[in-house]
Amino acid sequence: MTDLVWASLTHVAKGFKSKLAGEMRGTFVITEDTDLKALELCLGHQEDTGMQLHGAAHQALAIGSVLELSFAPRPGYASVAKDMDELLEQPGNRIRTKPRFLVLDTKTSSDDASNESSEVGRYHLVVKLVQAFKDVAGFLDADEQNLVFISNGRFDMPVNYRTQDLRDFDLAEVKALTSLIPTDTHKKQCAAILSSAIVDLVRAQPPESRFSYLLRNAKALRTAYDQGYKMYAAGFSYDKLKDTVEAARVEYIGKIHKVLSDIQNQLLGIPVATIIVATQMKVAPGFGTEFLVNSAVLLGCWVFAILTLLLLRNQQHTLSVLKEEITRQKRQLEKEYAPVAGNLNGTFKSLESRALTQQIVLWVIDGVVAGLLLSHWAYARLTPDAWAFIWS
Repeated sequence: MTDLVWASLTHVAKGFKSKLAGEMRGTFVITEDTDLKALELCLGHQEDTGMQLHGAAHQALAIGSVLELSFAPRPGYASVAKDMDELLEQPGNRIRTKPRFLVLDTKTSSDDASNESSEVGRYHLVVKLVQAFKDVAGFLDADEQNLVFISNGRFDMPVNYRTQDLRDFDLAEVKALTSLIPTDTHKKQCAAILSSAIVDLVRAQPPESRFSYLLRNAKALRTAYDQGYKMYAAGFSYDKLKDTVEAARVEYIGKIHKVLSDIQNQLLGIPVATIIVATQMKVAPGFGTEFLVNSAVLLGCWVFAILTLLLLRNQQHTLSVLKEEITRQKRQLEKEYAPVAGNLNGTFKSLESRALTQQIVLWVIDGVVAGLLLSHWAYARLTPDAWAFIWS
């Protein structure tokens, strides 16, 4: 009987015309038998409906009658609001829906929730979302209508939204958010992923506008969750990924240092060769023994310089390949693990800095090997006749 009385009250309310917007007193025209039966049932249960007739006798009820009436349902029975904003302002209505309510300006009721695209349907969907987030957050403060997350301390997201927010959000995206968390053994991990995604999305917003911002950006939240879930599904956690990148960093640092360590013995020959040039060349005015010695030393310098430069070119190519591989690994990380890639940029910057340092060292060594020019200068000074003959 209670449901039948409620259906009758909503029927009367939808045909009711308020004297003033939002008032529960106005006129009602009995146009058919259904109207008459609904009105009689409401009047017969005044303790629930609070319906009263004004200026007409109960016996005068008939099809065609124009009645002035009012209704004020018992608070424990149903709620009545002039518009959706007033309904949302009533205690607790943003986080739960009352079993029965009427919204006068749109002539809608809790029975219209089955129409998801309607204002009431959207309201029910948001309440369903809040209840889904209740399992994701640390807890839901029902008195304050506040979702509390634990993220480096307490993080509050007051459940604050208005009618305009209900009209603006993407229905399909918000509906998808209500069913993100599975009920199987992965529930705990998925809840943690969604909790982190929610906090990251709304952290920069003022507390009072965080929930409405989330509604408007439901697609961004679902995308962030999907990325996090893909990482989890692939068997990666942030800590594991960080360990993997750190292991790669150590490996690449070793390879970068090996670029120079592989040729350090050959590099030690540079000062030795310099000493030889400085001590073995003698003054040779003619084409005698000293001329042969000086020419042999200069030829040795050429051979040494060519071999060393070839060795340096080889190491520079190796270093270039390493730099390209580091860049490729960085791009792959940013593509596959975008949500956490920024936290690992320091590792790649360190590798790029070390590679640049080794590159500069190789350039400096190039300059030292270019000291072959000094050998020619010494040969020209100490073997003037031979030098003059070469350039004659």
